[in-house]
Amino acid sequence: MTDNAMVDLWADFCENLRAAGEHLLADGVPADPVTQAEGLRYLSRLARASLEWYVEFNDPAFPVLYRPAHETIKLGADNPDNIYEKAVLDGRYEYVIKGNRGSIDYLSFATSKGSYAENFRQTETGFLDSSGLEIGPNGDFAIVVSSTPQTGNWLPMEAASEALLVRQTFKDRGVEIPASLTIHRADAGAAPEPLTPETLRDNLDRAKAFYRNTLALFAKWSQDIREHPNTLPLWDQAFCQAVGGDPNIAYYHGHFALQPDEAMVITLPRIPPCQTWNIQVDNYWMESLDYRYHRISLNAHTAQVNADGSVTLVLAGSNPGVDNWLSTAGHPEGTLCFRWVGAEEWVDPSTAVVRLNTLG
Repeated sequence: MTDNAMVDLWADFCENLRAAGEHLLADGVPADPVTQAEGLRYLSRLARASLEWYVEFNDPAFPVLYRPAHETIKLGADNPDNIYEKAVLDGRYEYVIKGNRGSIDYLSFATSKGSYAENFRQTETGFLDSSGLEIGPNGDFAIVVSSTPQTGNWLPMEAASEALLVRQTFKDRGVEIPASLTIHRADAGAAPEPLTPETLRDNLDRAKAFYRNTLALFAKWSQDIREHPNTLPLWDQAFCQAVGGDPNIAYYHGHFALQPDEAMVITLPRIPPCQTWNIQVDNYWMESLDYRYHRISLNAHTAQVNADGSVTLVLAGSNPGVDNWLSTAGHPEGTLCFRWVGAEEWVDPSTAVVRLNTLG
């Protein structure tokens, strides 16, 4: 490739970013200043994510576990109770994950084929969670990731597998110790080869496709959610799994739009046997609100349970003096996500909008 081709490649990538600004003005997108400002920030965050996914960490011969979503990169209702870690794979290779269990409540590993950059799908090709993990007395473990069956801890792949996603789920971030993890290709050489223009072109092309497709996917999702205001319905589970959801989780996605003197009361009639459950408050763009500074999520460990076994959650801009308050963090509207994790059955939450002064 010529020097001019490198310049053209960069110009094309930048044009991809420029065109994405049209999402801010699409029909149905709230025009309030908070949603618009966070929308522009979301576009910039997703640009960082696309470059990390497909330029910085895109060598399956030398995979690196990194965090694709965190406090300042958010997408698709990222779970505030989670540490997400991702690595690129190639199903023709064999890998070894080494780690220490820590004290995290739930730990899962999933391999997948397909991606948002290709076909909007991340189809699971293998799954292993902490309930089936063989762990040494000091908490250490090793997992073989391969397309051929193994004894002991084995995470399956297929020839077409191309990614690993790890979910570490807290009960209480302030108390639990996360698992520490590394991954390496079983027969990798000492170091990767220098970057070539052809490899960079291919990586940037995939980054562009990921950026366009991910924006389109979650923009459509947000619009679908907004069509049912102030509700929290069970979502299409087949769809959730097809785009990378955990097979142990049932997902509910909802919407809120509240006046300053209003609150949404969310009731869980009862809690079935489960690993855990959680609820979170997101903005219109399906980013979790800033859980570093606001109480925007609760789970089976942090929520108070009523005497009859039900749970009453209250979403409002200010605390009306109740135990299970969730903050809107100054957002006039946004989206919600509720999860049952490892539940024997799914109990639907109910919602009602009430005056704030009737609570507490």
